[in-house]
Amino acid sequence: MWATDNKFLNGPFTPWHEETEAFDLEIIGQIPDDLDGALFRTGSNPRFKPRNTDRYHWFEGDGMVYAVYLRDGKAAYRNKYVMTDALKIEMDAGEAIYSGFVNGGTAPALPEGAPPMKNVPNTNVGVLADRLLVFFEGGLPHQMNPETLSTHGTYDFNGEVPYTCTAHYKLDPDTGNMLFYAYQGNHVTWYEADSHGKIVDTFAFDTRAPSMFHDFAVSKNYAIFFVTPSLFLGPNIPQGKPGVVWDPSATDGGVEIVAMHRTTHKVTTFRMEEAFFATHFFNAYEKGSKIIVEAPRMANHFGTPVERLGTPLHSHEWFDDAIPWRWELDTSTGAVTNQPISHIAGEFPQINPKKTGLEHSFGYFVTTRGVAADTMSDGLAKADLKRETVTVIEGLNDLTNPSEPIFVPREGSEDEEAGYLLSIWWNRATKLSELCIYSTEDFTRTPLARIKLPGRVPFGFHGSWSGRDRIEESLQVLAAESKN
Repeated sequence: MWATDNKFLNGPFTPWHEETEAFDLEIIGQIPDDLDGALFRTGSNPRFKPRNTDRYHWFEGDGMVYAVYLRDGKAAYRNKYVMTDALKIEMDAGEAIYSGFVNGGTAPALPEGAPPMKNVPNTNVGVLADRLLVFFEGGLPHQMNPETLSTHGTYDFNGEVPYTCTAHYKLDPDTGNMLFYAYQGNHVTWYEADSHGKIVDTFAFDTRAPSMFHDFAVSKNYAIFFVTPSLFLGPNIPQGKPGVVWDPSATDGGVEIVAMHRTTHKVTTFRMEEAFFATHFFNAYEKGSKIIVEAPRMANHFGTPVERLGTPLHSHEWFDDAIPWRWELDTSTGAVTNQPISHIAGEFPQINPKKTGLEHSFGYFVTTRGVAADTMSDGLAKADLKRETVTVIEGLNDLTNPSEPIFVPREGSEDEEAGYLLSIWWNRATKLSELCIYSTEDFTRTPLARIKLPGRVPFGFHGSWSGRDRIEESLQVLAAESKN
């Protein structure tokens, strides 16, 4: 689309500007009868050519939400931009105004009244607090209509979350409450909200360094945060310097793992004398005095090394391999032990959401084995933690670069393994995308259903499944609010 060798603007990342809706999509195979709802995904999709295409980073593209609606064995599709205040200003100008915040760039001359930083809700999306929320950890989430995908401004949890909100949240399987946090510098604020968005618990604490707390883990009693050398330095951004910086000196060459008790709010810190970055978390659970945490672990930099701020990382060198890893934190002794779960590089881990905070037997992720230079992911993996085996499947025909797999439990079953994986693949031949649905029990390369989408879903970050009942409830809330 734009003449650049930046990986994040080509191949499966190539932007798609058309807002589309389509019905009765072509399906190869059969959609399971108990899938009645929608897969929502959001991604990074720059509306205008970045001010500096060489420095543009995947994290910075405008947010677009993609919805695949499934019902009675049929599929429909809709995608729309999240209409933020900053995007509206750029659309009025007909060009990109804001510079990048990851690798830096030229400091922008903002029009009067423009937000000082661009909120790009491109990271996560889900039906929560009676509404469809789209997240970006540098600001508040935006609300959208889950049926029409129209944007309805930002959401601040009834005034209780004033500035920022993490893009990652967990749902407590016992209460259905939303567990999340916000961070600014080295200040972290913990939140718990009920299913209607009412804040029922909050607590703030400080960490050693202003780390990029992109994700966290929760067990039955703890919220766990990793304080790593990957720093988010907001003051760098107005100066045109990289905002995501790798600086091991900020953590004295190691990593601190902070466990906050969810009831007492007591904060316990565990120390590791090595530098690494935990990208996204599978899960955490407790066994006796130990907290077990699992996540892909990147051994090298995550961000521009502090010694080369003038020459930020290129798109093809930004991400190193992440290996699934396990840490055991002993709350009685303060000791930490750790080891790999497997040696297959991967990202975007998932489990059956009913096992959040509980001991689990299975994990799922996309593989990042470097099969092709223009892609990031190249297969789907199922890890059997009891048997210590990993099964990897690749796409049929020309399908490659699968998105984060979303686990949907099979209706009426309490079996952890019973469910479906939903993942969007890029078709190298057509340059469009397809949604594939797999059985998690009979995990084979041939999906149960392969749904042809009418456009391309640029390779993005996260999403979620929402059943028909939750969608209908959120529509009722929107209707009631529009009358008031």
